[in-house]
Amino acid sequence: MMMNFGYRRVFLCDFESFKRIENGINVKNCALLLPAFMASEVESSLSFALEAVRLGCKEVCCVGQFSDALEDALDAVLELNDRLEVVTTSSSEEGEALEYFLFGAGGGNPGMDLVAVVENHPALRRALVTLIR
Repeated sequence: MMMNFGYRRVFLCDFESFKRIENGINVKNCALLLPAFMASEVESSLSFALEAVRLGCKEVCCVGQFSDALEDALDAVLELNDRLEVVTTSSSEEGEALEYFLFGAGGGNPGMDLVAVVENHPALRRALVTLIR
């Protein structure tokens, strides 16, 4: 699903549906919102983030109880691969993470696409859609 937020496009997806919408996203200028509410999500979100960075993603925003662990793991891999230009953030507080993602990711660059991997997190998805509308 795609929604407009000012001059930005916000794509709502999960890991599987991202492949179907990938061609419609400006992957060279995008930011990701990745959930880490359970320890088991850290590994899958990390793999997804690294693939997105390989495609050109500029920023990864982590949200949830295990968001710090996800951000730390991502930072470690990015540093090993000399990808220090990729911005990472984390917040366990959903509202704070969503507001940053919408208003601050990419320095507010109006041409940056926002990709929120929220389809498997109904409450997070609802909160994001409410902020967009």
